[in-house]
Amino acid sequence: MSFAHAAVGLSLVLLIASCGAARGQPAPTAAATSAPAAATATQVPTPTASATRAASPTPTAAVALIEMGDNFFDPSQLTVKVGTTVTWKVVGQSTHDLAARDGSFVERTMSFGQTFSFTFTKAGRYAYVCMQHEGDGMVGEVTVID
Repeated sequence: MSFAHAAVGLSLVLLIASCGAARGQPAPTAAATSAPAAATATQVPTPTASATRAASPTPTAAVALIEMGDNFFDPSQLTVKVGTTVTWKVVGQSTHDLAARDGSFVERTMSFGQTFSFTFTKAGRYAYVCMQHEGDGMVGEVTVID
């Protein structure tokens, strides 16, 4: 590229940029448009450990949602703390049921939009299935930790 082509290109950029400037505002200059973008990224404050602790709210009862689609749970693996209430919601077109393998909860047939909730009060692993679609791989597990 020749010097003449570069000068015409820079003039065109400045002309276009000045057309969009509001009245009373100076048109941008080449020096202003070539400022490095990285300069703004270094101005972001980094939180400190004490600021993070101060911002933490008092823990409340936790909740989690598992969607029951057509032949799947989403998520199929979930880890929660003791005291968490997990809600399963049917989002697929098929009907579904729900049963923990250890018998800790059972819910009969549910249709689109219906929910079932269970509060986990003990740590452990709770495998569960949709009995209608277990053969299609509709299985899941909630791991409960202290």
